[in-house]
Amino acid sequence: MNIPVKQHSSQWRYLWLIALISLPALGWYGVLDQYSAERINSSISSAGLIYGTARGINALVSLLQGTELNVLLVTFSIGEVLDPVNDLIERFSDIVLLALGSLALQKILLAVVSATMFNILLSAAAVGTGLTLFYGSPKLLSAMLRTFLAITFFRFSLGLVVLANSWVDATFLDEADQQRHVAMEKFQGELREVDTLTQNSQALTAQIADVQQSIADNEKIYRDRKNAITGIDSQIKTDMEALNGLIREAGGLCRFSDVLGSCPDAVRQAKLKLKNTENKRTALADALDVLDDEMDNQREEIACLKKKQRGESCSFLDRFATIPDASVIRQKLDALNVDISDFSENIIDLLVSLLLKTIAIPLLFITALLKVLRINWARV
Repeated sequence: MNIPVKQHSSQWRYLWLIALISLPALGWYGVLDQYSAERINSSISSAGLIYGTARGINALVSLLQGTELNVLLVTFSIGEVLDPVNDLIERFSDIVLLALGSLALQKILLAVVSATMFNILLSAAAVGTGLTLFYGSPKLLSAMLRTFLAITFFRFSLGLVVLANSWVDATFLDEADQQRHVAMEKFQGELREVDTLTQNSQALTAQIADVQQSIADNEKIYRDRKNAITGIDSQIKTDMEALNGLIREAGGLCRFSDVLGSCPDAVRQAKLKLKNTENKRTALADALDVLDDEMDNQREEIACLKKKQRGESCSFLDRFATIPDASVIRQKLDALNVDISDFSENIIDLLVSLLLKTIAIPLLFITALLKVLRINWARV
């Protein structure tokens, strides 16, 4: 409001009177405050979504950095591909948080200057200045006008800054920023796909290790049972010799068969002992066969899991199952590696835009308003 009062005071008195009436009315009505608050809330929501996407990308990158995969007997680390993204996204997240802090500060200050106290002060200054316009001395009028200008500046400057910033954002920046955010979400989706595939691949690796450990445990049991059968065979041989000796001592019909109890109790007990030992050996042999079949199945399972790691199928029906293909993961990582430069450029552009909207442009407009205030301050 560049209005000289020291010259042509009678000509500009009524213009000042209009300002003294309209500005307090604007403050009490609150339309500028309401619109500014809505715009700040919208900006905070947009910046919050961007921050959430950035933190999601950072979490996925951190998760994938320690992952190693085997593709055709070649081991590669996903972290080697994503190292540039990790450093960039961490710094980006920190600066977005700073931008959110700036918006939150603007929201708090806007709530403060929109309070009833500032409206009362502005109205009181307007009434006092209005009376001074007609009845006060020039020196008192100059002091009252400066007081009114100072209170008006504090009351409306932030709302005007938000209004101007919103116009610049809607005209030049908002559409491009939305496209950049969509590109960030797309990159996050690609990282999530890689993470899903690597988790499947790592699950296969863990499953192979479990089966291999199970085979090792079964092999130990197999050896123990084999040794037990060898010991039982020796026991059977000893029991057989002892039985034959007892039968020779018994003589008579006992040498041919135990008909009508022709053999003494010692022979019958020796035969029972031998039969129990032979039954024990048969049970161990059957268990050994079952264990051998189980280990064969486990070896086939390992061969199948290793095929799946290479992206191959184990059978015709297995082709219809989802098979995590490490070569596909590698292809996706190669595609991500190509997109990293575009992603970095997109992130930097979005970062500059956020800094402009939340810090640079508000400071620029507040500086312009301060310059206008100084000009009018010197003329009243």
